Amino acid sequence: MNTINALSAIKPIGTATSDKGGRQQFQQQAKPGQTLTATVLESGDKNLLYLEILGEKVLTSSDKVALSPGTKLDLEVLSSKPLLELRIISKNPDFFFGKTLTLLDKNLDISTFFQTLKTSSVPVLGQLTSNSQNGLQDFLNLQQTTISGKDGGAQLKQLFDRLGINLENLLSQGKKNTAGQTLKAALLEIVTLLKEGGQVADSANRLLGTIELFQLAQLRLASENSLIFPLPLPFLDNGYLLVGQDDKNPSEQDNSGSLQFSLHLKLEPLGNLEINFLQTEEGLYIRFDCDSEEKKEFTNSFQNELKEIITSADVLGLSFTDTAGDPTHDLIQQLVPDGKSMLDTKI
Repeated sequence: MNTINALSAIKPIGTATSDKGGRQQFQQQAKPGQTLTATVLESGDKNLLYLEILGEKVLTSSDKVALSPGTKLDLEVLSSKPLLELRIISKNPDFFFGKTLTLLDKNLDISTFFQTLKTSSVPVLGQLTSNSQNGLQDFLNLQQTTISGKDGGAQLKQLFDRLGINLENLLSQGKKNTAGQTLKAALLEIVTLLKEGGQVADSANRLLGTIELFQLAQLRLASENSLIFPLPLPFLDNGYLLVGQDDKNPSEQDNSGSLQFSLHLKLEPLGNLEINFLQTEEGLYIRFDCDSEEKKEFTNSFQNELKEIITSADVLGLSFTDTAGDPTHDLIQQLVPDGKSMLDTKI
């Protein structure tokens, strides 16, 4: 199994249910290179976690891991002496190395961050290059613009392009000016300036980490013939667009004229919402998946208005269900399709 440092290593420092002899026996059972399954039993103070491994309740410490009780982990034994050292592993060697999946659940609204920059005791904004200053202001303006009407798609594309998901690609093409006006470029400059840390640096790092995770997700899903586009809209708690691509050659795809895509959203007060689209030459099929029966019925009550709004294609089918999952969990399932998830938090 290929492994990655998905999270920092975990070092057991004792057990809560066995004495020193039992602990030594447990360590003797664990061999370097061996893979184990663990369940988080409870978390304590000072980065301590109780894990159940091989039937033992083991107290572990970690500097960075924050996991909820019930979380299941796949672990690799790095060493057994003098302390048992483990690391969380994934079957996907290119997937989220050194990152935490919690960042995928963060909203990319920068209005609060931009206000913090303007009011910070450290004059960060004035130290940025003109490209970065303009990039931040332009991205904020785009976020605050209502996206609607026939130009809504173009507005959304412009907002996505200014995120910096394609920053490295732009630089490789020699488009330094365009790359420098993206949100990611501005965040990188801020992090470089604020090497000593602080509130602004922490916020910038969280936003930067979220963008980088979506970049990695985009690379991973490309191998599965899918595309992902984060939706950095301020009214969404979380959201992204998934576009599926079949395995047909381009000429066959042109002849079929079909397109599948889905919106995965979390927003108040509707909660989790997944909207699946199938567009064919004849028309459009739409399925709304809500996270409760009550919300399904509420959404269903607006189907006539929805049909009137959609004028670019005939709505051939419109259905409503109540089985929507959390967008972040759904994305993890897309990224680890074999069912062997890196973190199982669906408890």
